[in-house]
Amino acid sequence: MRRSLLVVCSGVLLLMAGYFAGSRRASVVYAAPPSAASVPKSYGRLVAAIADSIGTGLVFEDAEGVIRFVSITGMKEGELARYDKVPTRGGVPKSYGHLVTAVVNNGMTGLVFEDAEGVIRFVTLTGVTEGELTRN
Repeated sequence: MRRSLLVVCSGVLLLMAGYFAGSRRASVVYAAPPSAASVPKSYGRLVAAIADSIGTGLVFEDAEGVIRFVSITGMKEGELARYDKVPTRGGVPKSYGHLVTAVVNNGMTGLVFEDAEGVIRFVTLTGVTEGELTRN
């Protein structure tokens, strides 16, 4: 009887000590240490955050329509130029309007544009138009 009482009291004491020790502060576990990075304001407005092969990617569009892809660490991963009349390799016409968002589907990144007339275009990173929707 004494022995079982001693075991029960010891267990309760250990349980209370563990509760009080663990409830004082929360610990946050990171897969990697948090980092602070910066992106130039000249990259323009943030359009989308996407998950891709480099991790989390950010998509920016500046005033001239240039689209830039930046990793969450602040490193520029790529750029997609816009053109008026003469097509550029991998570029997107300025007539497509402004970039609305970017999506990742089956490992491929697609861009969604909307022009002044309300036409919505789905474009690949290589500049190929996948489809168009008109709004009534």
